Amino acid sequence: MAGGTWRMQNKVRPGVYINVRGDGKPVLTTPLGRLLMFQNKPLGWGKNGIIELKATSDFTALTGHKNTDEVLAPVYEALKGAETVLLLNDFTGGAKSTATKTGVYTINAKYEGEQGNNISVSFVPSPLADGANTQDVTVTTIFGTKQVDQVKITLPKADTDAIAKAGLTKEDQLEVHNDYVDITFGTTPADVTKELNGKGEYPLYTAIYNGLTQSATNVTLTGGTNGTNNVVNDMHDYLENEYYAVATTAGWEESSNIHKLLAEETKLLRENVGIKVRAVIPNTVGVAYNYEGVSTVLNGYVINDGTVISPNIAAARFAGMSASATPDQALTYTQLDDAVEASPKLNNDKTIEALNAGQIVFTTRAGSRVVIEQDINSLTKFTSEKSKDFSKNRIIRTLDEICTNTTQTFETSFLGKVSNNEYGRDLFKANRVSYLSGLESQNMIRDFDPNDLSLAQGNDKDAVLMDLYVTPVDAMEKLYVNLIVR
Repeated sequence: MAGGTWRMQNKVRPGVYINVRGDGKPVLTTPLGRLLMFQNKPLGWGKNGIIELKATSDFTALTGHKNTDEVLAPVYEALKGAETVLLLNDFTGGAKSTATKTGVYTINAKYEGEQGNNISVSFVPSPLADGANTQDVTVTTIFGTKQVDQVKITLPKADTDAIAKAGLTKEDQLEVHNDYVDITFGTTPADVTKELNGKGEYPLYTAIYNGLTQSATNVTLTGGTNGTNNVVNDMHDYLENEYYAVATTAGWEESSNIHKLLAEETKLLRENVGIKVRAVIPNTVGVAYNYEGVSTVLNGYVINDGTVISPNIAAARFAGMSASATPDQALTYTQLDDAVEASPKLNNDKTIEALNAGQIVFTTRAGSRVVIEQDINSLTKFTSEKSKDFSKNRIIRTLDEICTNTTQTFETSFLGKVSNNEYGRDLFKANRVSYLSGLESQNMIRDFDPNDLSLAQGNDKDAVLMDLYVTPVDAMEKLYVNLIVR
């Protein structure tokens, strides 16, 4: 299924092509909760690709770090607003940390990376009871100084009776798997001697039993190395194929080319592919994107424990909030509950200058409150087709919602299923009228009239041309008062 905008009715691929523009009249006014983020520094742990993170996730198991560690600062801020962060941990190369005792165990870290070198595993045998055919060994996995897993394995004495009573065969191998390590005991099944040796023992269990039951053992994994960060090279594929509302380059250095790449990719997806995603980028001095699908963040804030959140990281906070904002919601003057002061503070003139430049500004208000000054994007050059309305993120979210819903509805219920005649087009119109009337009841659009929507056959027999006029609702932002004293 293709999509995007259209200039002429000459498309080849089946799909929905939507032009979003103003009606040319003078204007006097100016997938939810999911954020795609690109990891800028090696995690040294975690699966290669998308790591899905929520506020309640086990960050140590998934990323090798606590959620408050500096390397995850953008994620931590983003999850104050976003429901889910899709963290792209994309790398090539790297090695897993390991530990081996020949014939007894092989331990491999779950993932490649240096964080695996912080893993240790202990084997502690229980006392052997009189006449027992088996002996327990407690296997404990430690990450750094924290115990992350503990299990017991039961080892049979290496004779036939013990193996049978333990419910094992002479070819069985014992294994332990958790979020941090994979442990295999003994040798590979192909190497197991099928016959008893001269002592009436199977070599597989002899080695394991003697290696783990004589005394407690602690081993630290080594050899883990980080791969090469490949995010910039692969970001296009993830931008196009993941399900998210907003993508951000928060956390990357101002000088990185990734910010410009994200802006370009966002425009490409919105206009050529028909995927209505938005981008949030830390402000770069001298760079103006002038696009309704891209917002830039100028400053940061201080949170209540005294920590200064730089603009680079603050962009993640706004990105998370933007990803979760519904089309009937504006983030203008939305308060950051844990922030006490904008950093740096901007005076009135600089605030106006920033807003005119299409930048997101955090402002300190009375009572040590920090708010988002205005929920805008980087569009600053207005035309008859893209008026000042298009610079308001609430309006863009509404228009994106209409485009996305129309596309999904056409794909699932009409494309290839309904005849392109008056009856079929009337069915589609009825569907859209019902949908748009619902948006009106939710205060996303206003003054909708079914006559604002028309459908006709396009130039080709399989083409449908839809003209739709909508008036998005914006939020109250300015109050002008005449206070008259009599």
